Order: sequence, then structure tokens, then C-alpha cells
Amino acid sequence: MKKKTAGFLLSIGFAGLPAMALADGPGLSDILVNSGITAAGYLDGSYEATFNKTNGGTAGEVPLHEFDTNANSFLFNQAGLTLSYLPTSGFGGLVNVIAGEDAKIINGTYGDSSSTPFSLTQAYVQWATGNFTVIGGRFVTLAGAEVIDDTKNANISRSLLFTNLEPLVHTGVRASYKFSDLVTGYLGVNNTAGTPAGSDADKHKTIETGAAFTFSKTLSLALADYYGVDGNDGSQVKDNYLDAVATFQATDALALVLNGDYVRFIGNGTNENIEGLAAYASYQLLPNLKGSVRAEYVRFSEFGSNTDVLEGTITADYSPATNFDVLGEFRTDYSATGSNAGLFPNGSVDEGEDGTVDLSRKSQPEVLIKAIWKFGTPVPTT
Repeated sequence: MKKKTAGFLLSIGFAGLPAMALADGPGLSDILVNSGITAAGYLDGSYEATFNKTNGGTAGEVPLHEFDTNANSFLFNQAGLTLSYLPTSGFGGLVNVIAGEDAKIINGTYGDSSSTPFSLTQAYVQWATGNFTVIGGRFVTLAGAEVIDDTKNANISRSLLFTNLEPLVHTGVRASYKFSDLVTGYLGVNNTAGTPAGSDADKHKTIETGAAFTFSKTLSLALADYYGVDGNDGSQVKDNYLDAVATFQATDALALVLNGDYVRFIGNGTNENIEGLAAYASYQLLPNLKGSVRAEYVRFSEFGSNTDVLEGTITADYSPATNFDVLGEFRTDYSATGSNAGLFPNGSVDEGEDGTVDLSRKSQPEVLIKAIWKFGTPVPTT
């Protein structure tokens, strides 16, 4: 076993073990909590079955998806571990590492090796004083209703918006200021909002702005915008990512979320707009059973040619224990562009020499099952 792999698994093992009793002293969990350090993580795996024929292939056979692109396969998706010390005043920091198949996708998206099953998703230093906080390093985006962390999403699969219209992580500096209990503002400077996040091949940077409004205990609104320039001289491309997420806790059991995105790329022979809207509803049917639905629409527009895609998802989340979840999901994507405009595998092979699967079907139904185990120390009170 490689040293890197062994070290990561050893870290998970220590974090996941119950507090170890030391001779005449506190346990490991007590030491971490008393020091203000939080250690938390999870392990999860899934199986995905698609109804479309993929000519015997698996990888990359579910277009427009992310983290569920291997048709008809068992997957170890994520082993996540987060260590953080984030006091309300002074210096702190956070490190978040993910291992598994999803880590390869994150790495490939952001210019790192897609064969490496480890991703340093977040690693930043924080300084806080009063209502002002600044972080520097690598951190997740402000955009979107869904996140990389599998434990924080209502559905198994990620939305079309998450995959095609929103960045995942940024490298740079972000400042936030809590003006009041109603509004918090964000301002940052990062590397290219699209790819790559770990490095930037030109001097141009992306400006990050955002605001979070908490109107009441039940209603909130988050806005984020990323504007940047990528490339040099005549090859420059201007890009803009605009995102809005509204959340309404209608009752103790019912939560509603609306997420809208608008993305534009202009320059270097490119004139492309992508816009989309996703609606979510989650209902706590029983103390250990939750049902969630998601419906969304996305339009890809380039030089006046439009491609419209619809998506619907139904998910059930059963928790036999507080730290263990089993999720089941049915999802279907549908190409709503023209009578013959397909986007999904039909099982035959293109006539071209590459032998790739012909993407001419208009729909892509799939069923997914996922299990998630969570562990961690109690959250420090100070």
C-alpha cells in the first residue's frame, strides 16, 4: 500500500474511533473539543443503473452528469475528512481531503491528474475579528444549492446546474462581513472561476461578489457572481457566473429551495450562454425517513443555436441510525430540443473511427442507490 493511501486511511481511522481512554486522562475526542478542533468525515458508496444501452461501456456514458457518470457500476464515491480550527477571533484554518472516484473527477475538472483518487478540496487559513472574516487558500464556491460533500445534499445525483453552470472550488482570497443579522456580504479575488482552480496560466483573475440575506428563521436568499477574463491577447475569453438560491422552510417537515443560474462566455470565437432553473422540495415523512424531489430546466445557447434539457429526480433517504443513511433514487433527463435532437446513448456505435457510443436518444433514465456513514467529534462550544 502506498504511503499516501495508508496515511489517509489512518487519519480516517483515528477520527472515526470512539474517544480513546487515556490513563487517568481525557479521551481523544475530549482533547480535540477542548482545543477547539473539529474532526468530521464520512464514507459512501453507490450503485448506478441506466436503462439506456451503452454498448457494454461504463465510464463517461451518462452525458451532462457529474459524480454519477459510470453506468451500471459499483462505485466508492467519497471518503471525506475535515479538520478545522475556526475561532471567532484570531487565526484558524481548515483542511478538507476527499478520496475516491469523485476525487478523480474533481482533479480532472481543475487541471490536476484525473487518475489520482485524492483531492485537496479545501485548505485555507482564516483570520477573524468582530464581524469581519478573511480566508486565503483553496475553498468551495459560494454558488449553488448543492455541494461536493455527499452528506449535505438531498439527492444522490448532482443537478444539471451543479455540473454545467457552477464552479466547484476556488483558489484565492475571500473576505466576508456580517453587516447585521439580515445580511452578510462577500468579496474575493480568485483564479479562473472555471478551470483550473489550482493554477492560472495568465495574470487575469476572477472577481467574486456575494450576499446572504436571512429574512427570518424560515426564509433566506443567497446571491453570488463571478466575473473574470481568461487567456492572453486575442485569445481572451470573458466569463460570468451569476447564481441565486432561495430557501423557504415552509413547515417543520417541508423545505423548499429554488436555484437559478446564468453563465456567459464571450471572446476568442466563443459566444455562449447557459441558463437554468432548479426547484427542490424535501419532506420529513417520518423521523428516520425523508423524501425529496428535484425538477430543473437548462438551456445551452451558442451563436443562436439552442439545446434544451429537462431533468426530474425522486429520492428517498432512510436513516436506520443517526450516523448512517441509505438513499434510493430514480432520475430521468430529457432532451427537449427538436424532434431528432438526442443527447444520450442509444447503444449503437458511431460510424466514425473512434468507435464511441452514438448519442441520439432523447432521454436517459437511471436508478441509483447510495449508503453513507458519518463520524466525527462534537462541535466545540467556543
